[in-house]
Amino acid sequence: MTMKYQDCVDYVLSIPLFAAKLGTDNLNRILDIMEHPERDYPVVHVAGTNGKGSTCSFLASILKQADRKVGVFTSPHLMKINERFRIGDEMISDDMFVEVFEETMSYVQLAKEEGIAHPSFFEFVFLMGTIYFKKQQVDVAIFETGMGGRMDATNVVQPILTIITSVGLDHTQFLGTTIEEIAREKAGIIKPGVPLVFFDRKDAATAIVSEISCEKGANLHFVEKKQYNLLNITEKTIDFSFQSGYYKYCNLKINKTALYQIENAVLAVKAYELLLKDKNIFCNLSQCVDARENYSLTDTDIDIIQAGLLNMTWRGRMECIGEHIYVDGAHNIEAIDAFCRTVEVLFPTEQKILLFAVSADKDYEGMIKRLCEIEFREVIIVRYEGSRSAEVTAVEEAFRRFSGGEITGFEDIREGFLYGKSHVCDSVLFCVGSLYLAGNLLSLGV
Repeated sequence: MTMKYQDCVDYVLSIPLFAAKLGTDNLNRILDIMEHPERDYPVVHVAGTNGKGSTCSFLASILKQADRKVGVFTSPHLMKINERFRIGDEMISDDMFVEVFEETMSYVQLAKEEGIAHPSFFEFVFLMGTIYFKKQQVDVAIFETGMGGRMDATNVVQPILTIITSVGLDHTQFLGTTIEEIAREKAGIIKPGVPLVFFDRKDAATAIVSEISCEKGANLHFVEKKQYNLLNITEKTIDFSFQSGYYKYCNLKINKTALYQIENAVLAVKAYELLLKDKNIFCNLSQCVDARENYSLTDTDIDIIQAGLLNMTWRGRMECIGEHIYVDGAHNIEAIDAFCRTVEVLFPTEQKILLFAVSADKDYEGMIKRLCEIEFREVIIVRYEGSRSAEVTAVEEAFRRFSGGEITGFEDIREGFLYGKSHVCDSVLFCVGSLYLAGNLLSLGV
C-alpha cells in the first residue's frame, strides 16, 4: 500500500530521534545492496563553509542552459523538504517523493536484515537523492555536502569534478577549532586524479588544500578575488568581468542580490569550463574526438554561461521578500561579513533596521560585533521556530555590548516581523542570522 506524502515526510524528519550516523563504510554497504545508483551518472561534488548551495545552483543553471538534465542535491531546505532534490530548478513532486521514499525504505529494510543499522536523517535523504537522479536519468548530478566533507555521507560518490567554495570557522564543535583543521575536513572530498576548483582567500586553508591535492594527484584550479572586477550595479543586476585563466569574460551579470554571489558565480564558471572537456557530459560518443580535452570556448558557450548566471535564483540569499524588506541566510561570521559588505555597498545612505535570530551554538557575539559596525536605526531580536534558536535575552545582552541603539525583542517570530514591517517607512529592513530564520519568514508569507 502506497504511503501518504505527509507520512513519508514525518518519518524522514523523525529519523534524528532514533538513528546515529552509519559512516561511509556502512553507507557503502547499503549502496552495494542498491547497486550503486550514484554511479549511473557523472557527479560534481561541492563542499565549503559558505556559498555551496549558490555555487551548485549557478552551475546547474548554466548546465540547464546547455540543455543538460541536472540533478541537484542541497541542504538544508527552507520551507519544504522537497527542495533538497531538484532537477534543474524544479524540486521533486510529492508523488515522486513518496515513490523514492518507499524504494529507499525497501533497501534500508534489506540492509537491516544484514545487520546494518538504520541510516541517519542526512544519510537517508542522500540515498533518496541517488535513487531519484537515477530514475530521472540525469546527465549529471551535483551533490552538496551537508557538513565538512571527509566523513560526510555524500563523500561516497565518485566525482568527475570537486569544488571547495570557502573555509571558515563554523561547526567548530564537529570539524575543528582552527581554519587548518576545518580545511582538512573540507579537503576530504578531494579524490585521486579528480580536478578541484577552489576559491583561494590566501589564508591558512590554501596550504592544506594544496597539500592534499598534491598528495592525491588532483589538478588544483584556483579562483581568487583579483580575477574578477565589479563593473556596474544597476537597478536589476550586478555586472562584472572574470579572467578565468582560460578565458576573459567581459560581460557577466547576476541578479542584484548580494556582492558575495559573484564569488559563487565565478566558481561555477570555472567548473563549467572544466566540464566542457568531459566527453561523458558534452559529447555524443559518435561525435567525440580525442581532442576534446583541448576544447576551446565558442560564442555559444559564452552565451550559455551568461544566460545561466543571469537566470539563477536561490531563495533566502539577500532575497527581496517585500518592499524594502530583504532576508539573508548568513549564519556565521564569514557569511555575516559578506552580508555586511553587501549592505555597505548597495545601501550606503538608506536608514536600516535589523531583524536578527541566531542558533545558540553559533559564535553569535562575533556575528553581532560585525553587524554593529553598520548603523541600524533599530535592532529587532526574535526566536526562529526550533530548539536550536538562541534565547532573546542572551542575544539582546550581546547586542548591548556593541551597540547603544534601540533594541526590541519578541519571542514570536511573526509578531517581531510584523513589528519590523510596520516600522519600515523610508528605511530598509534586513532579516539575517540563520537559514532557519529565512525559512520561517518565507513560510509565514507575511
